[in-house]
Amino acid sequence: MIVGRILRGILDALKFYGLLMHYIWLRIVYVYLHIKYYCVKVGGAALIEAVEIWYSIKTMSKENRVIFAACIAVSIYGLSLVTLTRM
Repeated sequence: MIVGRILRGILDALKFYGLLMHYIWLRIVYVYLHIKYYCVKVGGAALIEAVEIWYSIKTMSKENRVIFAACIAVSIYGLSLVTLTRM
């Protein structure tokens, strides 16, 4: 009788810890899916912005495109310079 109660107590404890580990695993997966969802959302927003910029560049005149490209190149060179000086 006493051995049966002890074994039942051990089995109940193992079931409890198994359920607890399963719950923790499900919470980790839940957080992972939220992170993945927001990454997809950010990627979609970036894609929409890129398409809007692309069409606004296509509507520019040739001179404005050259000015736009020069501004982008200067900012990239500036960021590169800042990165190199901070290293």
